[in-house]
Amino acid sequence: MRLFCFLFVLCVGVNFASADPTHPNKIKVVIDAGHGGIDTGAKSNSILEKQIVADVSSHLKELCSDKNVEIVLLRPDDEFISLKDRISEIEALSPDLVISLHANYSKDRDRNGVEVFVADNEFTAKSSYFGTKILESFKRKDFKTSTLQSANFFLLKNLNCPAVTVELGFLSNAEDMKYLNSEFGQKFLAMQIASSLDL
Repeated sequence: MRLFCFLFVLCVGVNFASADPTHPNKIKVVIDAGHGGIDTGAKSNSILEKQIVADVSSHLKELCSDKNVEIVLLRPDDEFISLKDRISEIEALSPDLVISLHANYSKDRDRNGVEVFVADNEFTAKSSYFGTKILESFKRKDFKTSTLQSANFFLLKNLNCPAVTVELGFLSNAEDMKYLNSEFGQKFLAMQIASSLDL
């Protein structure tokens, strides 16, 4: 189900209260690299979703230059974390925003581009604000995107904070693979997300 346009208007005015009282404008962003360990996620030959999203997460932390944004990597190593444990670990960190990174796969080899999802809950407005910023950062680079979408993903609907899921591209698409499976492409993907977090 796609979100209505009026939601974006609502989101534009959203402000975050900082979790750090000594830096009132600073926000904490948890980057959740999907899958890990025995859970490889989607794969194309030997190329695994879990490794791609972990690499993009690391680049994102390195490339985020805004001093008012603290990036915390939930899965810096190749380990399996259940969805329930992810929620517990994230909520213990008290973040202002969670970005869950994934890579898509489709039988339709022509399907490509970045997709962003938010849950329909009390945090929808704040989640949609940043979800829209992420999509706009890719559009500025003429990268294919869809409109912001609503999804009932377990992580999104159960977190007690704003959260978005970003599908970075399709492992099944040759053009997307140029970005997903190269250091240059992964840094490009990470930079667009990092730039959307500039306050």
